[in-house]
Amino acid sequence: MKTAMSSQVIEGSGRGGSRVELVYSSLRGEIISGRYAPGTPLRTAALAKEHDVSLSVVRESLVRLAESGLAESNPNQGFRVVSISRADLLDLNGVRILLETEVLRRSIDTGDISWEAEVVSTHHVLDSIPVQGANGEASSAEWAEAHARFHDALGTGCGSPRLISMVRTMRDSAEIYRQLSGPRGQESGRDIRGEHRTIMELSTGRDSDGATAALAQHLQRTTDLLLSEVLTEDSV
Repeated sequence: MKTAMSSQVIEGSGRGGSRVELVYSSLRGEIISGRYAPGTPLRTAALAKEHDVSLSVVRESLVRLAESGLAESNPNQGFRVVSISRADLLDLNGVRILLETEVLRRSIDTGDISWEAEVVSTHHVLDSIPVQGANGEASSAEWAEAHARFHDALGTGCGSPRLISMVRTMRDSAEIYRQLSGPRGQESGRDIRGEHRTIMELSTGRDSDGATAALAQHLQRTTDLLLSEVLTEDSV
């Protein structure tokens, strides 16, 4: 049940798209955290009641989710969380590696000391948080947020707002898949902390080739795990 304060915040946060932004942000977080599983219908009326906003606010928020690749709209069926498949994961991972290694390379080439400090500080926070969630999730919400901030920091020195925006969109889509791995990521023998530490050290050490190779391998390992243990040939 929503408190009076929370509903007041959404309805009274100002003019323009502020209510849409709040509902969009809330739904985005719930989708990428796994609260809404892939393919789950997103009922406009129910969401309007839950968030205590108008139907038009919910519809605009759902359109934004569709534009960012987190939801899909079907004629006469409304909106639902984006579906998943092996083919989509392979395509997504290839694009992510292409984009994220490019923004990292550019950041290493042009990023200043402030960029280095952001990479180090976000890694320090990430390294201090337990990976797996208390209920067997692939990660706790706190770790997932720190993880996103670290990966975001790697590319923010690239100097291209458009590239940064594209990378963030791809990362949101990938998070839906990563949450499906559950505890398997810890059972696969991976040293995820070590992978992040290596990426941080090579990046701040201005080793473009080493850092981008380590990042590509890091992203590929997660995809390989999902393909072999979650999205198997028989499951999708």
